[in-house]
Amino acid sequence: MKLAFFPIHGAAMLAIAATILSTAVVQGQPIVPAPDGTGTTITPSGDRFNITGGQTSRDGANLFHSFQQFGLSEGQIANFISNPAIRNILGRVIGGKPSIINGLIQVSGGNSNLFLINPSGIIFGPNASLNLPAAFTGTTATNIGFDSGLFNVAGANDYSTLIGTPNTFYFNLTQPGSILNAGNLAVMPGQSITLISGTVVSTGSFNAPQGNIIVAAVPGENAIRLSQEGHLLSLEIGVVDGGLLAQNGQLSLPLSLPQLLAGAGGNSATGISVNGAGEVVLTAGLRVESGDVAIASSTVNSQNSTLSAARNLTLVESQLLTENNLYLLAGDTVRVRDGNNAFRAIAGGNLTIQGNQNIDIFALNYPG
Repeated sequence: MKLAFFPIHGAAMLAIAATILSTAVVQGQPIVPAPDGTGTTITPSGDRFNITGGQTSRDGANLFHSFQQFGLSEGQIANFISNPAIRNILGRVIGGKPSIINGLIQVSGGNSNLFLINPSGIIFGPNASLNLPAAFTGTTATNIGFDSGLFNVAGANDYSTLIGTPNTFYFNLTQPGSILNAGNLAVMPGQSITLISGTVVSTGSFNAPQGNIIVAAVPGENAIRLSQEGHLLSLEIGVVDGGLLAQNGQLSLPLSLPQLLAGAGGNSATGISVNGAGEVVLTAGLRVESGDVAIASSTVNSQNSTLSAARNLTLVESQLLTENNLYLLAGDTVRVRDGNNAFRAIAGGNLTIQGNQNIDIFALNYPG
């Protein structure tokens, strides 16, 4: 696989944002382990679901879980049990249904990074939140690359060989799944939030003080690699080779963004809706399509942030604040709108706006 190289100075935020409906209509399905031999165990304790078992890499640093379904209703807690030796926890969802998360995701017992992977889509409802000791990554990738091998989201894995840090996200479907965020996703100071999907819409917030926010939309049958050399964080995007694509014939095509939003309860009270033509539309009248990142009435706060869209990056009435660098990148057009509320993009370091085809900014200068 040949990857084109796009440098991003400082650290990055792949802003894939996701949207949701009102609290009343967001419901999460139970957390169910997959009957695939991974050995994930779910132990309910009131509204808390303790997640244990799974398989580890042979050095004990990576822990893998497999779920048939993964979701949370309001007030519920998914508690991933870790230990000090585990650096990364990766949970895949293979049942073909989106994860609707309207509760709390946490890690206890260790300082592990958490990866939640569901090719069928992820929705963070208005009550979704994180309680994590380290970084969080949500993605609809079909495979995760390590320096030592490949973690297949569908199918069998030799977990013992998957050593090192996850660094490449493969999207081996023509239409990758979407991520919608209406929650308040926050991590500890110095940690990161990463969302990587085929389309991302957010009307919620991202908060990573002294850390990085990465939100990105990736075209189908492509891969994205995160690499850091010294203080330079780079994104490399390239086409997935045919051999890798052939490994994922068992994956079903995920719902389109309008289907995902409509299936989760219809129109949202947070500035996004599905119109009569079956299109996802923001309050400003701008459509959201596959490959887009849309941040509407949303707050992004971090040391460094990168919002990167394969097609259009749409920013409506949002507050983008970084202590250092802020990158707004689109394969097609960067679109900025305000409305009843001002749009602000304030960077303590570099502010870079790059639309490969167009930059379309229509925002008034609000006093104060």
